Formats: sequence, structure tokens, C-alpha cells
Amino acid sequence: MKVTKLILLLSLLPFILSTCKDDEPQYLGEFRLGAEGEAYIKFEPGSYWVYENDMTGERDSFEMRDYNAKVETYEGFEYSFQKENVEFSWYKNQTSVYYFEPFGVFADATRRPGLNPSTDMYTFTHYTPGFSGSCIFYYPFSSEYTGSVSGQQTIVSSVYDSLQVQGEWYYDVAVFEVDNDPLLDNKPSNYYWAKNVGLIKKEKFKHWTNEYIEGWHLVKYQVTQ
Repeated sequence: MKVTKLILLLSLLPFILSTCKDDEPQYLGEFRLGAEGEAYIKFEPGSYWVYENDMTGERDSFEMRDYNAKVETYEGFEYSFQKENVEFSWYKNQTSVYYFEPFGVFADATRRPGLNPSTDMYTFTHYTPGFSGSCIFYYPFSSEYTGSVSGQQTIVSSVYDSLQVQGEWYYDVAVFEVDNDPLLDNKPSNYYWAKNVGLIKKEKFKHWTNEYIEGWHLVKYQVTQ
């Protein structure tokens, strides 16, 4: 009798183990921005950029104040994963003018081949006092995904091996096209990000006609990575 019970228990063991495994959260892996992504946005505090308006000659300067990154775990009903959360800010006159943070993560998001916006993408949404959020940078650079926030869509329109701005050459430049930018009077805009330098140019256009209005070009900078 004892032998029969033992045989029965052993025969049920694989079923019990498989059932427990199915009930456990499925770990999706760890996602990090990585060295390539960091090359565009991670700079030491004190790094600065000076921009000049090509229509008025007015200048703006920004200073890198902080950069923080940590890996956090997200638990869902069925899945869990770890992701590196990144936050950084640029300041002007002691006030935060660009505060970036990764856009939402969802542990239970459906996986598919290729990119998954909620896990594999870093969509940076930035906020400034008095304005709603705006996405002007995301990584990896891909046409498969649109960086979206309420009332706005951002796409990668071009990636240049090299690009000249104000007589200086920059390399590995990604251009982000924004359809409705709350930071630029809700007009269409373009943002140019260069590897190891950061933001090198931004442009504003008219709705419908897409006529160029004005732009800000990097004229001086000092960065440390």
C-alpha cells in the first residue's frame, strides 16, 4: 500500500511542479539604457551649453545639474522585469528648465519580436514649470516606435553620420520631429541630438505650411562624460 502511494505521488510530481511554475511571475529580463544611449544625455554636473537664436541673436545657456540612474523591479500579475530608471536635469538661472524621466513601464505588457515600447524603449518625457510634458528624445532610435505624450507625437526623422551646425561638425546626430510642441508655442519642431555633445539645435515651424520660423543653434559648450 505504501509503495503504491509513493508511486502515485511520484507520478503527480511533474504536474505539480509545472503548475507551480505557470503560476509564478515570468521574468522578462533586465533593461538598461547602455553606453550608446548614455552618450547622448549623460554628462557630469557643471557641463554647459550656449545657444543662439538665428533670428534675434538672443542667447540661452543651460547647465547640467544632475544625472541619476538606478535599476528597479516591476512586478505584474503575470510578469516581472527590472529596468534602469534614469532622471537628469538641465538648469538655467538656478531653475530647472529640462527635467527628463523615462516614460511608463508595464510589467504585464505583451511581448513581441523586436521593440516593445514599455520595456525595450526609453521614451524621455520632460517637464518645465508652466508647461505640459513633451517628448524630444527617445532611445533606441527607431522608426518602429513613436514617442507619445498627451496631444503630441515624436518620431525619429533622420540619423546622420555627421552634421554641420554653425561651422562645427557633429557626429552620430539623431533628429526628432515633434508634431505639437508645448515648449515652442505648440508649433511643430525639430530637435537635433549629437553623440557625446547633447542637444545641438532646435527648430520651430508653422502649422499647415511647415514654414520655418526660428531656430536655436549651439554656439559654445563644455561637456564632460
